[in-house]
Amino acid sequence: MNNNHTIHHYFFISALATIFTLGCLWGAINLLLIGFEESFHGIDYSWVLAHGHAMVFGFVGLFIMGFSYRALPHFMNTTLWKPLLALLTLPLMIFGILLQAFAHVIAPCPPYLFLGVSAGILQIVAVVIFALVIAQTMRNATVISNSGKLSVAALGWFLIAAILNPVIFWLFESASTQEEFLFNVSSFNIPYRDIQTLGIAVMMILGVSMHILPHAYGFREPSKRWIKFLLWGVNSAILLGIISFTSGMTTGVHWWHAVNGITYIILLIAAIGTPIQFRLFSKVQSDRNDRSLKFIRAAYIWFIVAMLLLAFGPYYMFGIYLPITGGDNPFSHAYFGAYRHALTVGFILMMIVAVSSKIIPGFAGLDIRKTNSLWIVFILLNLGNTWRITSQILTDFYPEAFKFIGVSGFIELTALGLWGYDLIRNIQAGKRIQKK
Repeated sequence: MNNNHTIHHYFFISALATIFTLGCLWGAINLLLIGFEESFHGIDYSWVLAHGHAMVFGFVGLFIMGFSYRALPHFMNTTLWKPLLALLTLPLMIFGILLQAFAHVIAPCPPYLFLGVSAGILQIVAVVIFALVIAQTMRNATVISNSGKLSVAALGWFLIAAILNPVIFWLFESASTQEEFLFNVSSFNIPYRDIQTLGIAVMMILGVSMHILPHAYGFREPSKRWIKFLLWGVNSAILLGIISFTSGMTTGVHWWHAVNGITYIILLIAAIGTPIQFRLFSKVQSDRNDRSLKFIRAAYIWFIVAMLLLAFGPYYMFGIYLPITGGDNPFSHAYFGAYRHALTVGFILMMIVAVSSKIIPGFAGLDIRKTNSLWIVFILLNLGNTWRITSQILTDFYPEAFKFIGVSGFIELTALGLWGYDLIRNIQAGKRIQKK
């Protein structure tokens, strides 16, 4: 079979391997240890960094690469430019992610810094090649919609994240004192994660949604004005949030943090307005209603929940958290982590499950209506996410909640295991069809 048509298989399978090793499995174990210690500081922060990087670059990143190589040329009525060069990005990413995880674990023992920076350079090379292949593919396209620019923006954020990755590794792992470490993490971790989650993942999902939802399900196409708002407004809001937060933390001028309110409002408008633009919850023709639709609808609900949590954050910190706990630091790791989980698992991961469950059977030549409905996956994923977010926020006021928080990770891991099994089975079924 043409390598163009199966290239996504290698990336998807590698992403699954990541999630069941350095990704969700390690995250679930970390969460269990946090529950035992009854503190979010109960594990080595290097473990958190390694797990987080594997989830973003290893799981989300590899899925974005695989999807882009296979689906974007299909959407634009063209063929992938230099598929063998595109395939080269996979071993570069895998080796870079594994090497960086090892460097995180052994830090501060030599040669952690050399390994970490070298791993970052490998991933920069991979992302540059990825961006080049997609850019050249788009140059040869006969159809490029306005919504395709959202995906281009995501690629731009991917490049920025890859370039900053070795710098972030150096800042976080090479701090000479505890004070320097806390300053670096508090100043740069949130902006960097915003680049990864909002810039890369959310922008790519919005771009893909603009094509899949109207064409596959018959939903209304968003207006050109709305697409321009998502492209320029949301990207500007992300950039503004990064600049204002970093400036506020590094200069000590706290009015910079007030500017973040603009970012929160724009992101909340985008989260609420996008499903309205699609009329996402309107009735779908029976022949178009499939197993992925429930995940898509749930994902956009979680997107709204995540942005509500983000927008409500300042009031929670100053109006609820500080008065009740009597603390002096207006930042709740539990609350902000709950927002992050609503975004990453509720929206980003849920959409990855939705889109992969849609395109894998379709590209394989299978009738999606005859595949597994994935209702158990859907229920467990939403249950685990709700459990995690609720119990995590409760730990601010009830330490007993730590006893329950660790269970959520294994609920989600079970859901992803069932989804991964279905994904592999459909890939294998497609190969059997092609042989015939």
